[in-house]
Amino acid sequence: MRTPSEYLPAAVKKLRSRLMPDCSVLLRHAGRCATVTRVGSPSRGEDALTETEIGEDVRVLALSADYPTLTKGSLVELGGRWRIVTSARTDPAGATLSLGMSAELEKCRVAYRRPGTKIAQTLEVLSVESDVLEPNGDALAPTASRRWFVAVPVEGWFEPTDPQVGDAIEMDGANLRVAAVAKRDGFFTLTARARR
Repeated sequence: MRTPSEYLPAAVKKLRSRLMPDCSVLLRHAGRCATVTRVGSPSRGEDALTETEIGEDVRVLALSADYPTLTKGSLVELGGRWRIVTSARTDPAGATLSLGMSAELEKCRVAYRRPGTKIAQTLEVLSVESDVLEPNGDALAPTASRRWFVAVPVEGWFEPTDPQVGDAIEMDGANLRVAAVAKRDGFFTLTARARR
């Protein structure tokens, strides 16, 4: 008799090969590639919009064994387009992985500089714009504002220090300030917002 951890991978394989082949797509992460299935709708709960988190655009179902290092915040390639993982949850047996992902990241050129220093360069980056809730001291409730999430390849960063909070980015006519920095999967993932 099979255990739950054996039944679930078999069910996922059947789902993507026979029941929902039109929803199957390739997912690449950290040198690994496997077929996943687009499922459900994006999360619309309270955890989808916070100060530094990215809104969810698509959800997929994968096998945990195919992506042992994939976590929230990872950069992945889904169907040939880059996205940021917004949520990663396993089932109780740890056999399947439910992944929420951002909208597609677009390639663009930006002017990057650190005010008060000589650090300034033009970078090729991946970016996505998202709505987030932001507390406002004068308002009765949080208000929606725009945030940009910018992925800078580590191999394309030539400065001696990593990107920092307060750095400036000029992108498509928007003047942004870096509000948060994370490093993973060979990228610096920057959260940026319009300068006030």
